Amino acid sequence: MGTSEQDIMTARLFFRAAFPVMKVPLVDDEKMRKLFENEKGAVQFSADNGGAKVGAYLTFDRGRFSTAEGISENPDITFHFSSVQKMNTMLTGGTVLPKIKGGLKNLRLLLKVFKLLMSLKLMMPNARPKDAQKRYLKVKMSLYMITTALSVFNKLGDARMKEWTGKQPDRIYQFTVEPYEEEKGIAAYLRVKAGKTKAGRGVYRRRRPFVHFRFNTVDGAMKVLLKEVEFVEAVGKNCVAVDGSPEYAAQLNDFMAVLQGMMT
Repeated sequence: MGTSEQDIMTARLFFRAAFPVMKVPLVDDEKMRKLFENEKGAVQFSADNGGAKVGAYLTFDRGRFSTAEGISENPDITFHFSSVQKMNTMLTGGTVLPKIKGGLKNLRLLLKVFKLLMSLKLMMPNARPKDAQKRYLKVKMSLYMITTALSVFNKLGDARMKEWTGKQPDRIYQFTVEPYEEEKGIAAYLRVKAGKTKAGRGVYRRRRPFVHFRFNTVDGAMKVLLKEVEFVEAVGKNCVAVDGSPEYAAQLNDFMAVLQGMMT
């Protein structure tokens, strides 16, 4: 069976929206930060796509971290999948064993990367951490990923998203978990302007939000992310308040549901 356009789009959403979110535990989780603070290396994820390959790689440089879509020239470790579908299955929490090249030679890095990959599972809908720090990480990682995924979805050319963004002037869709503190607070936004989009971290200060999703606490955000309450019910129970256009808030929520369906 060939690779569908949706398979490719799902993979690219992971490369460009989920992989960068690994930076959150690398910065905010003290154990993870110490684990990688002296680590150096490149880790490739790739999959066969006909006669070509698709992929992305992680770069660790003694406390610094970056991701890039594409194929690294000389990775230390490679996770390779025989198809894009199999890679997507693993990334969405399924059980698929890739071929691992360079793992024995770089066993220390490999074991650390396994731990980091496990942190991505915090964003899965069935992940219900009891620990306060992990709940904080789940909410922060999830909001960072979904705002970035919305922008990437538009940039990758989804027709529905392009139509929706194309008719809008300069607008900010802000997500904030209260009480918000500049250093340790959780906030992310999506900027839309005449068909173009950009995701960002923190609070956008140059313009008042067109729509502002304000979660009352981390626990309130958890209830929405875990779908313990439907969005309308969450508003009624004060888990989240929506300031601004209810019509556009509902439309954005529909796009978020589409992305969640693709990436979980």
